[in-house]
Amino acid sequence: MEKLGYSVRRSYIDRFMVAQIGALPVSAHVLDLGGHKARKRGRFDIARYPVKVTYANLVLDKGADLQADAAQLPLAANSFDVVICAELLEHVPDPRPVVAEAFRVLKPGGSLVVTVPFLYRMHGDPYDFGRYTNHFWQVVLTQIGFQAPIIEPHGALASVLVDFVKQYCDAQLRQPFYLIAQLCLGPLHELAVWLDSRPTDQRDHFAQNFTTGFGLMATKP
Repeated sequence: MEKLGYSVRRSYIDRFMVAQIGALPVSAHVLDLGGHKARKRGRFDIARYPVKVTYANLVLDKGADLQADAAQLPLAANSFDVVICAELLEHVPDPRPVVAEAFRVLKPGGSLVVTVPFLYRMHGDPYDFGRYTNHFWQVVLTQIGFQAPIIEPHGALASVLVDFVKQYCDAQLRQPFYLIAQLCLGPLHELAVWLDSRPTDQRDHFAQNFTTGFGLMATKP
């Protein structure tokens, strides 16, 4: 059973990152933009994988290796096999310069791995600027030069509804109501993910117009 503080959105992020990073070769050099070694929010931890990781962040209090603006990286072009932007791009005024910098520092054949929220609460870090559709990301990735971008929606209507309720209860309830909500909403979390993954639900165009966010994967030619 999923804990009340573990959002449906975060479970999709963790699953997406495991699928993408788990397939990397041992020699891969990864740049984690906005990443940090300490106080990670989800269950996915790239440090458990046999890859070389450089963490870049505006601040150093969470153990980043490099203090830098993601839109102006002091790094050589064509130097990384993978660039990760996990839940970062909603916190910049314009995500396009960051995506362009990721393209610049990637080696030819390298991959960009991104997760971004859509129907999810505002959360400043220190600010929260935007939510963008799958069409936006398709255009941006293609215009910058990425090849054959994959845009994976993270759940549909059921996931969004259960996530809103979970986040409200986690923020507002106190014992014993908190425990009661956790006992009820844990199974609902798992049910929502299952419902949204069914082929019949994936053909429901109304439900598919809702999502907690997206996972993006694209390759530099």
